[in-house]
Amino acid sequence: GFFTPSEAGSIGAAAVLVLALLKRSLGWREFVRSVDESLRTACMVIMLIAGSTVLGHFIAVTNIPAIAADWIAALPLPSWLIMIVIMIFYLLGGSFIDDLAFMILATPIFYPAIIRLGYDPTWFGIMIGITVMAGVVIPPVAINVFVVKNITKTPFSVIYAGVYPFLLSLFFAAVILFVFNPLATWLPTLLYGPG
Repeated sequence: GFFTPSEAGSIGAAAVLVLALLKRSLGWREFVRSVDESLRTACMVIMLIAGSTVLGHFIAVTNIPAIAADWIAALPLPSWLIMIVIMIFYLLGGSFIDDLAFMILATPIFYPAIIRLGYDPTWFGIMIGITVMAGVVIPPVAINVFVVKNITKTPFSVIYAGVYPFLLSLFFAAVILFVFNPLATWLPTLLYGPG
């Protein structure tokens, strides 16, 4: 593509602004209100990420990841079952906290355990990405669903009717990648080599 995802978002927002100005459908008051709402949302997300980063550093300094890795690896359970429990934890965490903030918070705790259990780090990253993506649209909190509802004023039933096919596809993809681990790693291995 021509842009990174972040750049594409910026270009898209600028294009919408220019289009709204050209059509004269955006007055000064609406513009200020939309900038205010955008800044509030961005600041909230940045504060969540900042708090998660501070907590992540605290967790790293207190040696919690090593202790958690030892404890998780010593559990008398098969590694696949431990991985399912970790994925459920990410799913629920993604439902309550912003996805990026939760990944910053939880990954330093689980990453050493995943390595000890013998899982590929790239595969783990892809799995938590898929799991947290599903988490942000499932109840009880469903952060992204609330964002869509607040922006569009659409009832939850309509939003979930549109979300369910995507949610099912995420779960289907997670199951396939869980069962067939090499599907997630063959392209990175092809491009960058093993390890």
